Amino acid sequence: MLGLLPLATLAFWPRYLSTLSNAGFAFHAHGITATLWLLLLAAQSWSIHHGRRSVHRSAGMASLLLFPLFMAGGASIFLGMAQRYVEAATPFYQLYPARLDVVGVSGIAYFYYQAMRLRRKVWLHSGYLLATALFLLPPILGRLSPFLPGLAINGPADFVKLGIGFQIANAVTALIALIIAWRSRVGRPFYEAAALVALSALLYQTIGGWSAWQALYARFADVPVLPFALAAGAAGIAIGWAGWTTGSRNVRPADALAA
Repeated sequence: MLGLLPLATLAFWPRYLSTLSNAGFAFHAHGITATLWLLLLAAQSWSIHHGRRSVHRSAGMASLLLFPLFMAGGASIFLGMAQRYVEAATPFYQLYPARLDVVGVSGIAYFYYQAMRLRRKVWLHSGYLLATALFLLPPILGRLSPFLPGLAINGPADFVKLGIGFQIANAVTALIALIIAWRSRVGRPFYEAAALVALSALLYQTIGGWSAWQALYARFADVPVLPFALAAGAAGIAIGWAGWTTGSRNVRPADALAA
């Protein structure tokens, strides 16, 4: 989990981290909440492996607050990308926002719900929670693809190469998920992650390029950011609460962790 942080720093340095003072609130909200999410996953892994169960439980409760903020930050950046797509701010925004991942957010929401619902089943709980990080990999690796031979970006005319890079990122992420699933005692979360990443790649190549979808996507540029972000945050609260309460029902002694 911690290893993703320097990769993300390198990936988002040119268009965000190197120009922090010029970035809007949506970029900051998304960047901060995504970073905190990775730190939370790292803390959860460390705490339970070192027998710090009270720390693990406290961090788990904190996730019920962080997850809605993460959803709100993602919603803000979604609308910001739509606005830049309509404005055609740069060749990048003309080509890619409508094609970029529309599966990742729903995948993270589903996996978080499952992690909360199955929190007394150790392998499934940890698998679903850790697998949420896989959905952060494609945008990171895709932005690092210009380091690959033949995919260097030397000017706006080369931005078309990023499409190849994003699909390579999807393929690498799906392969990582499959390898982890194969090595894991309970691989279901990672097999599901691989399937969703593959679906994202398919949608990128098909629906993402359809004029009807692009026209619909452009209409999001007119949606007010604050109500949309609040709605996403409320959805995050509902998802976390639903997973938590569902996991609290009909608990059998054999399913429970030792105190």
